[in-house]
Amino acid sequence: MKETFTRYFFTPIWKCEEIEHDLNLLENEGWRLDKVSGFRKFHFIKSQPKSVNYFFTCSFVKEIGMIQTEQAIKRQFNATQIRGGFIELLKSTSVYRMTKAVDLLQRRVYRNIYLRHLVLQYILLGLFFTLISGISITLSCVLDKNPLFDIRHLFFAIVGLFGLIITFRYLAGLFYLRRQYINFFQSNQSSSAEE
Repeated sequence: MKETFTRYFFTPIWKCEEIEHDLNLLENEGWRLDKVSGFRKFHFIKSQPKSVNYFFTCSFVKEIGMIQTEQAIKRQFNATQIRGGFIELLKSTSVYRMTKAVDLLQRRVYRNIYLRHLVLQYILLGLFFTLISGISITLSCVLDKNPLFDIRHLFFAIVGLFGLIITFRYLAGLFYLRRQYINFFQSNQSSSAEE
C-alpha cells in the first residue's frame, strides 16, 4: 500500500503561484499530487523525487476562461491534468503537471489578466449586494418611518456587510494581481537586458 497524505491550501486563488511553488517543492521531496477533492483538499502519494512544474487554471462558471491555455499547455508542454479540482464560489479550478522544463511566463501573464477579470466581477457583485441592502434600509427608514436600528433591517445589514467583505477582499486581490503583472514585465526586461 502506497504512503499518502493530504493537505489543505487556503491561499486565495490570485496567489496560485505560491501553491504551485509549494507543489513543486513537495514533488522534489518525493510527494506527487494525486488528486484534488472537496474544498481545496490535495491528496499526495509517495513517489520518486522529480523536478516538475505545476500550473493552475481558473474559470468563472459558464465561461470559456482559460480553455485555450489548457489546450496549449497540453499540446506544447505535454501537461497532465490532475484528477479532480475545486470549485470556490463561482470559480472552477484545475491543476496541471509538466515534467519537463518549460517557460510559462506568457501563460502566467494571460492567467493574471484573466484572474483580474474574475476579481473585478466579484468586486462588482460585492458592491451590488452592498448597494441593494443600503437602498432597502434607506427606503424602509424614509417611506415606512422605521428607525435605523430596527430588527427588520438585520437581514439587509448582514447582506450589506457580506457585500463589503467581498468587495474589500477582492480589491486586495486586484492590487496583488496588478503588482504581480508589473513584476512579470520588470523581470522579463531585466532578463532581456542581461542577454
